[in-house]
Amino acid sequence: MGNFLKGVLGGFSGKIGNVIGSSWKGIDYMRSLPRKTLNNATQEQLVQRLKFSCAVNFVKPISALVSVGFKSLAKQKITGYNVAIQKVLMNAISGDFPDYAVDFAKVQISEGTLISAMNPKAQSTIPGTLDFKWTNNADPGNNAHNDDTAIVLVYNPSKGRYLFNFQGAKREEELYSFALPENFSNDEVHAYMGFISRDRRIASNSEYLGKVVVF
Repeated sequence: MGNFLKGVLGGFSGKIGNVIGSSWKGIDYMRSLPRKTLNNATQEQLVQRLKFSCAVNFVKPISALVSVGFKSLAKQKITGYNVAIQKVLMNAISGDFPDYAVDFAKVQISEGTLISAMNPKAQSTIPGTLDFKWTNNADPGNNAHNDDTAIVLVYNPSKGRYLFNFQGAKREEELYSFALPENFSNDEVHAYMGFISRDRRIASNSEYLGKVVVF
C-alpha cells in the first residue's frame, strides 16, 4: 500500500483498475487489490481426491497386514502401507465421478517373489469358520518352502469389518481354519490369501479367492 500527496492526478477514492484509492486522517492512500486465490479444485484434482479417499479407507484398517505383505517392495520413504495404497489406486478403483468404489476382486494384500498358493480356495461348511485350503507346492529350488506362512484377509462389507492373520498355517499344512464372529453367519465375505517367508522378508503375490457365504 502506498500513500501520495496531491499530485498530477490529485487524491482519489474508489477503484481504478486493480488500484483502490482511499483517505485516512487526511492522508490519501492507494493500494492494489489482493490477488485472487484459486481455492476451487479442478475436476482432475477432485477425481484424484475421491479415488485416494477410497483407497485409504480400504487399506487403513489392514495396515499391519499390508506392511508385511508388501515389505519387500518398501523403500526408504515408502512403506508397505504406501505401496498397498498405490496398488489399489492403480488397479482396484472402479466407477465414474463422483461415485468411485473399490473393486474387491482386484485388491492385493501381498506381492513378491515367493511362489503363490496352488489350487487355493475358501469355503465355509462349519458355523463361524472360514477354511482356506491349498495344495502344498513346496519346492525350495523354486522359492517355495514348507515353512512359508499363510496370510489371509476376510472382508465383510455389510458390517465394514476386516479380519486378517499373518501368523497362520504353514504351506505344508494345506489348511487354515479362520474363526469368525457369530454375527457373520449368512453374510457374504471376500477372501484373500498369500504366503510370507519364515523371516517375513519375502511374500508371494496374493490371490483373491472370491465371495463366500459364511455358514
